[in-house]
Amino acid sequence: MGTIERRNGMYPELAGKHALVTGATRGFGKAIALNLARQGVKVIVNFRRSMVEAAEVVEEIKGFGGEAIAIRADVGKLPSLEKLFNRITEEWGQLEIVVANAAFGVPGNMMDATPKYWDVTMSASARSLLDMSKLAVPLMTNNYGRIISITSDGGQKVLPGYGIVGAAKAALESVTRGLAYELGPKGIVVNGVLAGLADTKSSRSIPGAIDVMGHAKFHTPLGRIVEPKDIAKVVAFLASEQADMICGHFITVDGGRNIVG
Repeated sequence: MGTIERRNGMYPELAGKHALVTGATRGFGKAIALNLARQGVKVIVNFRRSMVEAAEVVEEIKGFGGEAIAIRADVGKLPSLEKLFNRITEEWGQLEIVVANAAFGVPGNMMDATPKYWDVTMSASARSLLDMSKLAVPLMTNNYGRIISITSDGGQKVLPGYGIVGAAKAALESVTRGLAYELGPKGIVVNGVLAGLADTKSSRSIPGAIDVMGHAKFHTPLGRIVEPKDIAKVVAFLASEQADMICGHFITVDGGRNIVG
């Protein structure tokens, strides 16, 4: 998976800011939470199921002198999100950074998707970004706001076995652009990261993913597939002042895979 090396923060302006990272117990979310904490950001480690895994991330952050708390919430359910933000308000009273990493969906053939699968996938992977933004903006009162979503190739092209998850990613990307347009005048910058193929638990749930990963390793200019730390570095950049004039865009992190025919 790769780890974030201990080092002084590259973006000193982030020190003391507050970030919510959804789905922060493993994979991309964990790497993002750790790297933001190493920049001096106080991190809310969001999780849906495993308190044990969330506690481990918090302890790892505290181990190198960072500050973090773990809060359970299902991002696909508005009442659960409202409880999450009530807790954030009680604990810290402000929030500068939101990283919408958590996603839950039902992969498989598009034609096999049921209305229930559609609703669950869309709620957790796309609508949740809009719901979180509505709740987060009132807390972004420190003249600083960043909202960053995480998407994948499946939002722009057909990935066999991805099914309606791809449709949800496409919706997520559209919501990201719409929020960027509406929130930019308020000084809140919204962008996203398009993550290339990575060996994560969620990726392995897609039929045929193992074979695709093996193929990709030999057809990527940089000679490997994406690791969580690669995504974490770009998220920190987008959260920083260095990205002030990047608005409504997705930075692709795939080692050059998409430029190969």
